[in-house]
Amino acid sequence: MPVRQALDWFARRQGISADLLARIAIALMPEVYVYLTSPARRSAAREAVAETVRASGATVVVAHSLGSVVAYEALHAFALPQVELLVTLGSPLGLPGGVFDALDPAPSGGRGMRPPSLDRWVNIADPGDLVAVPRRLGDRFDVDSHHEYHIGALDFHTMSSYLRCGLVAGAVAPHLS
Repeated sequence: MPVRQALDWFARRQGISADLLARIAIALMPEVYVYLTSPARRSAAREAVAETVRASGATVVVAHSLGSVVAYEALHAFALPQVELLVTLGSPLGLPGGVFDALDPAPSGGRGMRPPSLDRWVNIADPGDLVAVPRRLGDRFDVDSHHEYHIGALDFHTMSSYLRCGLVAGAVAPHLS
């Protein structure tokens, strides 16, 4: 969180807009940039997620970081069976000036559309996670439950750290047979 606060302070002090900071963040995440600017790779990633959900019969999808963007778009792009729960961890879905504005389907009126085959959406973000911007996805999406949880001072974005968070187990447990 101190790194996030320092960047925010620096940006405000220098008069740097949130949009410019988001574009810089995207430039520092090459896999996000490639996903958003390569239609063939974007399509292949979404198809892989959709095929995995279909083949496994999954009713719960847990998606971290860029995976939350791919899962979100796959849930929109393909006629998938009903997904009971989407858990997004450290998600950049709402990142202004970068990810949010490039989503497919495009946001409308400043809001992202909820995937039609989705029953429940839980978002978890570490307040210090530099990728999970904004931390509260509910400000931009119809998220059912949003949680902020300190998962680590230095290890604030890894999937393993998020998966160790009891909030993930609490969200997924009712769906286990």
